[in-house]
Amino acid sequence: MKNTQARFREAGSFIAGLLIGLSIVVGMCAMTVADPSDWQNILWVFGALIVLALGLALQVVATTKPRYRRPIDPELGALPIRFMES
Repeated sequence: MKNTQARFREAGSFIAGLLIGLSIVVGMCAMTVADPSDWQNILWVFGALIVLALGLALQVVATTKPRYRRPIDPELGALPIRFMES
């Protein structure tokens, strides 16, 4: 059974791919019927750019490696907090 982080990466990558593809399709459809005087087509194009940015951001988040913390050496234990001597 996979852990939740692996599932999130797979699902996030899949959804990011869908958003990127959707933004390309919407942008191309809006540009094929583009009329320079029609303000709705301009909104579709800008909406496609926003969806593309969201998809790319989600892809970056889903594919970055998690940062692993170095384990503290159990032999050393916790180091005491001290004030710096001047």
